[in-house]
Amino acid sequence: MEIVEPVGIPSRDSDRRAKQNLFPLVGGQAASLFGDYIAVFTLPYFMLSLTGEAFDLGLTGAAETLPMLLFGLAAGVFLDRRRRLGFTLIGTDLVRAGVFMLLAFGAHTGLIPPMAILAAAFVTGSMGVLFDSGLQIYMTRSLRTEDLIKANAQLGLARTISLSIGPLVGGVIVALAGGFALAFGMNAITFLVSAVLLSFVRPITSIASEAHEPFMRAMRTGVRILFADKRLRWGTLGGTVTNLVFQPLEALLVMFVAVEVLGLENLSEGLAEAGALIGLFFGAQAAIASVGVVFAGKLAKRIPLGTMYILGLAMLGFGFLAVAIMGNWYAVIPAGVAITGVTWANIAFVTMRQQLTPPEHMGRVIAASRTFAWAGLPIGAAAGGWMAGVVGIVPVYIVGSSSVVIVALLLMRTALYKDRVMAGSAG
Repeated sequence: MEIVEPVGIPSRDSDRRAKQNLFPLVGGQAASLFGDYIAVFTLPYFMLSLTGEAFDLGLTGAAETLPMLLFGLAAGVFLDRRRRLGFTLIGTDLVRAGVFMLLAFGAHTGLIPPMAILAAAFVTGSMGVLFDSGLQIYMTRSLRTEDLIKANAQLGLARTISLSIGPLVGGVIVALAGGFALAFGMNAITFLVSAVLLSFVRPITSIASEAHEPFMRAMRTGVRILFADKRLRWGTLGGTVTNLVFQPLEALLVMFVAVEVLGLENLSEGLAEAGALIGLFFGAQAAIASVGVVFAGKLAKRIPLGTMYILGLAMLGFGFLAVAIMGNWYAVIPAGVAITGVTWANIAFVTMRQQLTPPEHMGRVIAASRTFAWAGLPIGAAAGGWMAGVVGIVPVYIVGSSSVVIVALLLMRTALYKDRVMAGSAG
């Protein structure tokens, strides 16, 4: 049961409760992220095994990210009006668990067409729109302000560790053990674990009930508040361009490793046997990244969050540029640097957004920011898959990574870099 305290009046034991909330918030997400990164590898890997087409990989990435563009702003208004937010988060976990159980059944019976993969990606992406924005709000209601950077850093580390283990586990399962069905089933279980742990969270504050303004006006309010702050505005716009050019790199990474690193020429014949090696590359890059992510919390306390965000983007761009140029197993090192960069950027901007946004508008502002930042994802994923089929994977990687570096350099001339916002402050 979710206990909601009177607005603005912390309970007598709020500090103790906030400390108790840290584990189920981070631990539940750690379990869920482990499953996510099994799916990040196995879902496109499964699609590739069915069709062998780069364009279909792009469509899979587009299907998963399109819901943010379609529903993001509306989701923010919905979340702001939910006082018992924990129930909403648990519900989205249960839906995603159900989807992956259906995928497991379909993979086991062999009766699953490519369209089912796209449908599953769309449904889980839609639930992710609610969950990811809702979790950021829930953290501000369940933790102290000074603990937000700690929680975000721990989530970043959990994400990186999951990325190092999940794809490797997924590759080994597909190649040697229970196949795609077992991999999808494991992801379903992790969503159930997340739901159970979230049920133990007890918020320490709540948001005042207010007269609901018309739905469309409420969405416009979130956009207006977001763009009124120059730091949030430039961070969001920087994320939009970065996601547009980076998404193809992420969507095509399975194929890049298979073709450029392992030298596979016939994907339909050699892909299954190469699963463990591809998973090993994914896991190794994340293991390297985890070293840098460990220091994210300490770094955020020493440099402004905007500076950390821009530094992360620069590392992302230069890292994947080196991957494209090297094209061999040693490319796993700059790939790890790139993953460190994207994690630093996410930790910095998520924390900044939580600190600078009025609590009563948190859902709308976070959802508006994520909607604009994610606007380029479905376009980038589909376009990148098409371009890779026309000009090849390496040119797509060179153009995309170079563009991220340019974005980082341009952001150094904005308020995001010039106006200092330190972790734990109100800006």
